[in-house]
Amino acid sequence: MNENNKNVSSGETKSIAGNMAWSVMERITSQILSTVVSIILARLLFPEDYASVALVTVFVNLAGVVVSSSYSAALIYDKEQSIERYSTAFYSVLILTGGMYLILYILAPAISAYYNDKSVVKIMRVMSFLFILQGVYSILFAYVSKNMLFKKTYKATFFGAITGAAVAIILALNGQGIWALVFQPIIETTISTIILWRSIHLRLVLKFDVKYAKFMTKYCVKFVLVDLLNSLYSSINSLIIAKKYSKADLAYYTKAYNLPQMLVGSVNTAISKVLFPVFSESQDNIEIIKLKLRRGIQLSCYALMPLMIGLMMIADGAVVMLFTDKWVGMIPYLQIMCMVWVFQPVQICAIQAYKAIGKGADYFRLEIYKKVLSILLLIAMLLIAKNPIIVAWSVLVSQIISYAINMPYLKKMFNYSFWEQVQDLLVPLLLCAVMGICVFIVGKLIGNIYLRIAVQILTGATTYVVASFVSKNSSFTFILDLLKQYKNDKAEISEN
Repeated sequence: MNENNKNVSSGETKSIAGNMAWSVMERITSQILSTVVSIILARLLFPEDYASVALVTVFVNLAGVVVSSSYSAALIYDKEQSIERYSTAFYSVLILTGGMYLILYILAPAISAYYNDKSVVKIMRVMSFLFILQGVYSILFAYVSKNMLFKKTYKATFFGAITGAAVAIILALNGQGIWALVFQPIIETTISTIILWRSIHLRLVLKFDVKYAKFMTKYCVKFVLVDLLNSLYSSINSLIIAKKYSKADLAYYTKAYNLPQMLVGSVNTAISKVLFPVFSESQDNIEIIKLKLRRGIQLSCYALMPLMIGLMMIADGAVVMLFTDKWVGMIPYLQIMCMVWVFQPVQICAIQAYKAIGKGADYFRLEIYKKVLSILLLIAMLLIAKNPIIVAWSVLVSQIISYAINMPYLKKMFNYSFWEQVQDLLVPLLLCAVMGICVFIVGKLIGNIYLRIAVQILTGATTYVVASFVSKNSSFTFILDLLKQYKNDKAEISEN
């Protein structure tokens, strides 16, 4: 590697880490509040109460994927910026989301009849407003991402999360638990959008560039199809459980999927928001993208894997402590889902790299291979076993298959060798294995559930840090250097 690339790598790495920090802080703040509300609602409601909202969420999320993967991604990819282009994207999103809302509004009675749940109609017609709000927010966030203004999102997300949480808790305490689940994300997104818009001072104009709208559509269509395919595959699992098994099984599966997602999924989303614009800046230099890709994978795996392995080891006690005994049925689902999310950081980073170099067609074909194999696997496993837990196992096996399929493509497109890929995944996994063994042993020695979980968390964190220090892990060393630099910079500012 030449000296220029070293300098670029060092500077860009700090840019990635710094913006990741703000983006992660934003998501963590939001998710802490969402988690608190989720725990309160879970203690007030029964698993069956979640089923109707979980079912509607499947369809709303499918529509939301189209929004989150569409015009905002094209704006970030585009090297040029103008108010006319942001305005065109904004009006395009309103047209798109308005059309999707109308479709779901019309389909709501049919979906309700198919699943024999009358409450689905009202819930779907209210909850579908969410992806219209998400569409507006996506354009504002494209501006934030393009200009690396991730600090601006923190205030917006914080007040949005606070307001959404407050409304949800008030509704729950007044016996409106199901509607608390519906209105929390709607209120949160509305407040966040208003505050962010005022913060970045983006002034739109009454202009619509048809040519640019066609460019955005052409750019994003492959990525929309891929993300829709991924979401559709994830949704199939919930839809199968909703139709074939009990409402309680759907609630256990959904809750088990969402709990680790609160820890990892939101941080992954934050990381992807940072990595895509960072990768896009170097879209013509594959060597630099590879350096950024490796660093992104190393940091995200190092930070997120111990959360998943730790949660898996304390799942039995954590579920009872947080959600009470009525949710014990979700424990095996949760343990499997924690392993599913272990592989997610690699997938997220790879996706952003593909987007940055505009390889939509290749990415689309790759995802089709994965999902066809995954669906065939799911069908085969359902034929072999009738227990709904088999759906969760099929998701884990599919995730491992997806990781294996990704490897030759990453090598081909970014010269990211097989050994480098295995090394970047295996190193944090070995650290997590040491941590997991210690947490398991401690769990067998303590009877009181509250004391046991507290000691397990403390043991896990201490073991992971000590193992990182002893092994001189590069991500651990990098984070320490970053903290020292931050401390020095803060001291210099204070002196001046």
